[in-house]
Amino acid sequence: MNELIGLKNINSFQNVNDIKRELLFFDKLFIVGLQEWKEVIQNPIYENPRDLIEKKGLIPLSDFVIYQGYFALNEEVNKLGGWDKYYDERKTDDLEFRNQNAEYLIEQGKIIFDYNDISNGHKFSDIQKQISPIIESKLKESENWTMADFLSLSNLCHDLKARIISTSHDESKLTAIPCSTSMYDVKNITTSKAEIYNLILDDFPVIKVDNLSWEQIFDFKQDPEIYNSIWGLRNWITNISKSNKNLGEIEEEYRYLKNRYEQAIKIHKLKTSNNIFQTTIQTSAELLENVAKLKFRKLTDLLFKFKENKISLMEAEMKSDGNQLSYLFKVKEKFQ
Repeated sequence: MNELIGLKNINSFQNVNDIKRELLFFDKLFIVGLQEWKEVIQNPIYENPRDLIEKKGLIPLSDFVIYQGYFALNEEVNKLGGWDKYYDERKTDDLEFRNQNAEYLIEQGKIIFDYNDISNGHKFSDIQKQISPIIESKLKESENWTMADFLSLSNLCHDLKARIISTSHDESKLTAIPCSTSMYDVKNITTSKAEIYNLILDDFPVIKVDNLSWEQIFDFKQDPEIYNSIWGLRNWITNISKSNKNLGEIEEEYRYLKNRYEQAIKIHKLKTSNNIFQTTIQTSAELLENVAKLKFRKLTDLLFKFKENKISLMEAEMKSDGNQLSYLFKVKEKFQ
């Protein structure tokens, strides 16, 4: 199964709990803009726009705007005394916690940022040409640009770059999907598959993740049963994205299957709950008797009754309409 990469604008990388939810859905997160941030601010290799062009050569307009945004930001912060002073004055526990978690996830390979690891160069360049007129028109809208105006345009370019990557990556190796729908109305750079993933992301179970560790998330997704349900969900998305249905029709089918699956599992649990109760009462009495009499064979038979109930539930899940969506329910059951 190809890796599923969530594309996230660096400017939306704010809340650790959001990252936890996203990593329950995606295998990794690609932070758009983090490479540029590192190259200009964290570990600078480009001092200014001229240095950038001399060392990197000609680059797409959207990339230039992103870099220029960091050059402008770096210049403003240096006027205030530099980044160390800037951070000391604005340091909070939440900011420290976020940065520590980000570094940990980068070390674990769960956050990536190198465009060479994800983009298909030729296709990437072709799509860049399609969106350059959008940026040019924005640049011509005003002659008196403020810093806020330019940073807003830079944010647009971050967002566009996430859309570009989602339609130009190497699909034989991975699937890359923006973590959220675009706040900008730009047509023809969002795939049907991305729209379906965003539909499900918007409907992802609301769970409590404050005390949820990264190890719990990663271990949960490595469980064979959970892994198979993740594969089932992605396979359903891939197949339905190839159909002739529009997004509205796909949403109707998604909600229909989700409701059918939920009702089927509820009914099955109601049917088996009485048997489980009876088995529990019977087992409690027989357990004491069989242990006292050393009837270990009967004791084993009783334990098998509980296992049979679990197998019965798994069979019901596999046969139910909408079983392709079972991962969403497993997340909800585990962490809610």
